[in-house]
Amino acid sequence: MAVSHERGEQDVGMETAAKPILASIREEWDWVKRGIDEILREQPKLTYRAEDVYAACLNGEAFLWVFPEGFLISTAEKDEYSGEHIFFFWLVWVKKRGQKTVIKKYVPFFVETAREMGFKRIETRTPVSELERSLLADGWERQSAIYTREV
Repeated sequence: MAVSHERGEQDVGMETAAKPILASIREEWDWVKRGIDEILREQPKLTYRAEDVYAACLNGEAFLWVFPEGFLISTAEKDEYSGEHIFFFWLVWVKKRGQKTVIKKYVPFFVETAREMGFKRIETRTPVSELERSLLADGWERQSAIYTREV
């Protein structure tokens, strides 16, 4: 999961959670693009461009979810061996610090949404090592790590 945030306060208020809303990338592009560009600046090893994310959402290959603190872009993936469908958290961006809290805040919504849509699990990947402790404490399980080396 590519995660980023602007600098700011660190409270998103667990008790006042608004449900994420499935949104149109065309209608939200101006501010969503700024978030994607920030993610790409902070994580230069990512190989896609903001326009690739736009195209994926426009073509129904990815889905934009907005909430007061920012956005999440999900995709549907398929386990190549079991055939199970996976609700994948591709990008998460928040306006202010507190992305760990935002993830925890909205995971119950996405778990229920994924279940209703017939997914067997939710999944994410991230190069942001600081998120691992938070994810593990919130019921996520680490299944693998990917290591690369330039040749």
